[in-house]
Amino acid sequence: MSKQLLSDDTVISIGKSIPLGEIRAFFETHTGKDLKRDREYETWLAGQIGNTLRDALAQFCVFTEKTTEERLDEKRFDFISASDKAFIATFDKEVKKLGYDYDGVIGEGACWGKNMMIFSKIGVKSKYVAARIFIREDGIVLRLFFNDINKHRVYIENAPAHIKEVFTNNHGNCSCSPKKENCRMRKVYTVDGKQIEKCSGVVFEFWQPSLEKLPDYIHLLAEFYPVKKSEK
Repeated sequence: MSKQLLSDDTVISIGKSIPLGEIRAFFETHTGKDLKRDREYETWLAGQIGNTLRDALAQFCVFTEKTTEERLDEKRFDFISASDKAFIATFDKEVKKLGYDYDGVIGEGACWGKNMMIFSKIGVKSKYVAARIFIREDGIVLRLFFNDINKHRVYIENAPAHIKEVFTNNHGNCSCSPKKENCRMRKVYTVDGKQIEKCSGVVFEFWQPSLEKLPDYIHLLAEFYPVKKSEK
């Protein structure tokens, strides 16, 4: 069946008359969302078999318009502590002011945890990621993504200890032996006169983030990702 034959009255029957990719394309066209590799959407869609695309689309709009607090209140997230839920919801509100959002998706965490939220730039085709929250059984981890670190050396050197130590501690230090020249995974920068080399795959993680420290995380993000005048 071609995409042109889909209509609002088409009944969802995954794996039979309608390929999954065509159903996804229908939702992407009508919502403007990128649903590729969106496990949360796929899980939701599996419960829509037998419904028309019109009815499913209406339900999907309600599904995606939930607040972060409403999402975290779902039974599947009962393992998250109240303090971690409060942090996640507040972080989401604050990082939106910088132009980043997780697009309502709390997906599978793969090897990083039970679940994960990915905060990327709003309104651009290239989904540049600024932050992720790894949701684990024993707590959450906030991971931030930075480039051109030397340009922000003075800020880092004068940052609160819990911010500065993430740039200077041993976690994520490059352990390649022998070290390859021009390794794309290596981040090299200088803090307090000391050259530091870290692997970009496991770096800039803030363990047990708290509401008390949240303003410092947001200030750090604003240092690396300042809001342009046109975005204010």
